[in-house]
Amino acid sequence: MTEGYHGHMTMKDGSHVALTADQAKDLWAAMEASNQRRAEKLPDVETALRAMGEAYFRLQELGWRDATYCPKDGSPFEVIEAGSTGIHRAHYQGSWPNGTWLVEDEGDLYPSRPVLFRLLPEDQAKYDAKMQAARERYAAERAAESAEATATVVPQQQNTTQEKT
Repeated sequence: MTEGYHGHMTMKDGSHVALTADQAKDLWAAMEASNQRRAEKLPDVETALRAMGEAYFRLQELGWRDATYCPKDGSPFEVIEAGSTGIHRAHYQGSWPNGTWLVEDEGDLYPSRPVLFRLLPEDQAKYDAKMQAARERYAAERAAESAEATATVVPQQQNTTQEKT
């Protein structure tokens, strides 16, 4: 059995490079310190849930939406998964609700359960333009209906009875 600290780094090409004993020891110490800071910052379930809720709502304020509302036509979008600090490109495959989300990474696909999604910038721009056109059509229709309603109002009849003297 190996004594002390040991491990390896997985490189981008999938190969493994051994860590030196000092690198492994430093990495372990950094992980332990991170765990300690997190325990101090989020000491109980209630505090951790509150932080999770705040993060969720802040991400919505930044334009992210619930993943159940993502495109279901196979087009790509970005996702955030619980427990991940990355933003990943993904698409939905299959018919809702029996399909699945697939995260794309260097030509591979991995099953996913995203929490939030956002459209790619070019798709968001198209969506925004479509919504703006719809708002303008709606406003024009409402203005036309209002003008039509105003034109068809029957003026009040004047009192035609004369006073008898």
